[in-house]
Amino acid sequence: LPGFRPTMLAYYAGMQALGERLMQGLALSLDLAEDHFDGYGIEPLSTLRLLHYPPRQPDAPSNELGAGAHSDWGAITLLMQDDVGGLQVYDNKDQSWIHAEPVAGAFVVNLGDAMARWTNDLYKSTLHRVVNTSGRERYSVPFFYDGAPDYEIACIPTCLSPGEQPKYTPTTVEGHIMEMYGKTYG
Repeated sequence: LPGFRPTMLAYYAGMQALGERLMQGLALSLDLAEDHFDGYGIEPLSTLRLLHYPPRQPDAPSNELGAGAHSDWGAITLLMQDDVGGLQVYDNKDQSWIHAEPVAGAFVVNLGDAMARWTNDLYKSTLHRVVNTSGRERYSVPFFYDGAPDYEIACIPTCLSPGEQPKYTPTTVEGHIMEMYGKTYG
């Protein structure tokens, strides 16, 4: 399509910059230096996807989903969605699904498994799914901010309570992603 490539490349670059900025905020929230995660964004494995969810048919089984329950593997996911809705986030406390109603001009920001691993689950990854019951076509554009393949993902010591041990073994971004592939597609 005319203009598609430059538009998508510009959007990707904008999302990469936003991801870097959010990582600075996450570092500060963990009482770390603002530049703590700067190496994560050097030649990252980030991915931009353009997703389409057709409307669910009225006679479809109640367990038919556009995307099943999952968490994202990287540090953060930035999601632009249309006004149709369908994204649901799991509420652990109430053990129920909450509709993430679209907000015009806003992004949904999900924390991923890498952030949970760094923080020893102080920051948990977001379990979510998509159920398009609107009767309309649904479109979303997730940007998965996944870092440099050789960047280390190891428990941040300040995230541990006194006497607490890390739940996860240290690895790299590439090792973490390969581990997630193994768990998912084993």
